[in-house]
Formats: sequence, structure tokens, C-alpha cells
Amino acid sequence: MARVSAPAARFAAWLGVAALVLLTVYFHVFTAFFQLLNGGLESNFGTVFPAIPLVALLGLLFFLRWGDLREVLAKEGGLRTEPRTRLAGLAITALPLSFASLSVNSLPLSAATVVLVFYGTSLLVNPKAFRIMLPYAVLYLSGVTAPFALEYYFGEPFAGLASAISERLTDLAGLPVSWQGNQFELVSRLGGSVTGTVTPGCSSILSVTTFLGLLGLMYFDMRRDVGFTLKLAVAGTAALVLLNSARILILIWAGYAGGAAELWSLHNWIGYAIFVGFYMAVLFVYSKGGHPVVRTEPSPQSFKPAIGG
Repeated sequence: MARVSAPAARFAAWLGVAALVLLTVYFHVFTAFFQLLNGGLESNFGTVFPAIPLVALLGLLFFLRWGDLREVLAKEGGLRTEPRTRLAGLAITALPLSFASLSVNSLPLSAATVVLVFYGTSLLVNPKAFRIMLPYAVLYLSGVTAPFALEYYFGEPFAGLASAISERLTDLAGLPVSWQGNQFELVSRLGGSVTGTVTPGCSSILSVTTFLGLLGLMYFDMRRDVGFTLKLAVAGTAALVLLNSARILILIWAGYAGGAAELWSLHNWIGYAIFVGFYMAVLFVYSKGGHPVVRTEPSPQSFKPAIGG
């Protein structure tokens, strides 16, 4: 029987401790997160909350960086090592208790609780891994909270842009749709009336901010050159705006062909199919394109090696 390596055991221990804390200390917040997530998807006309693609990519990045992470985990000491880092981990893990009463009714706060617990427990269990985990924790925390702040300030303009592009697409497709600002109405082939509104949650703001967060994660992990990363950010943002309008076009076509029920049954999963597929395609393009940033090491003659470094 194969023996589990010490780094793998430490990694599993971290996931186990994080899950235990979430299922005991933060049980109500954790369950509220999934309930709010489901409701958020339904109210946002099929867009994807960042948590799901972020988690999917995190698993892939852990797989790609397992060699580096395993090397760090192999150097971990006993429970008495790195006391300051472990104390900081305990404080971060306990921090969401201060806003738990708000988190049960807030999707971004409940998602932030999950991120903070996973990062805090990583410091508790594997304190030497904090340098690897910190960029992911910061970007994940931003990724699950920033979209809602950006939606508040920029959601309406993005919704107007999505409506304008979608109106042009429906005209090109020859669909008998009547548009009034962000609202549309049509009569399906079955004879029923189909209406809908492109809200800020239905705009591309969530998918764009998710994409930029994922791109930031990939930049930290793969270290492609800045120029290539910025070009992909601009091209990806433009592509997502068009893809979101294409998604709305598909939903309207479904409503025209099968009525309102067909539209709303399709909208619950089409965002996953389009946007998660796009994120995975970007990961492939980013991993193959650009030039890796090579970290140059100083020559041995320029310094004396540090003892214990």
C-alpha cells in the first residue's frame, strides 16, 4: 500500500481543518453562502458568481504548482514553530465572527468568510506556505467582493452597453423583439408574451471582473511578461462583453422558440457553459503564449551566502 507523503498529509490536514471550522464555527454562514449563491445565479440572468470559476482554477493551479508547494510543505516544523504566523492565522480565521450576523444575508461577505477561513487555517497548519498562499488569498478576497462594488458603480452603464449590443444582434438574427432601453419584449412562436430586463447583474461586469481576477492569479503563478498580460486583459474584456450579449441573444431566441419557460430554464446554466469555458480557454492561451519572466539570480561573487536563508 502506497504511503502518503508528509507534504500531501499536511495539505490534506489544512483542507480538513478548514472544512471542520466552516462546518462547525461558521456552519450558518457556510450554508447561507450556497443558498445565496443559488439565488444570485437565478436573479442575475445566468451570469456566474466568481466563486465557482475561482475554485475551479485554484484546483488547477494547485495541481500545476504542486512541486513548489510540496517543497515548502516538506520544510514545515512542529506545532511550536512559527508562532507569530500561526497566531496571525488564528486571528484571520476568527475575523469573520465579527461580521457573521451580516454574512448570513450577504453573498460577498459569506464568500469572504470562506476565503478568510481557508487562508487563516493554512497559516495555522502550514505557516511556511504563507508566501505562496498570500497572493491567492488577496486576489480571491478581491474576486468575491469587488464585483459587487463595481456592479453598484458601473453596472448600469454595462447593462446599457449589453442591451445596445444585444439589440443589434437580435436585429441581425431577424428576431421580432421590441426594445425599450434595457427592457425587451416579444411574442413567442407559441403565442405567449416574453419579457425581460437586462439588469446590472445581467451585464458583463461580473464576468469581466472574474476574468481579470483569474488573469491576476495566472500572472502570479505563471509569470508571463506584463505586455502580453495587459493585451490579453484588453482583448478578453472586449470578448466577454460580446459573449455576454451573445448569451442574451441565445436566451431571447430560446424564449422566441419555446416561450418564457424555455428562456428561464436555459438561463440557469448557460452562463456556466459560456463563461467557465472562456476562462479555461484563457488559461490555455496564457499558459502557451507570451514569454515567461525569468528571475535572474545574483552572481555568487556579488555576495556572501546567508546562513540559514
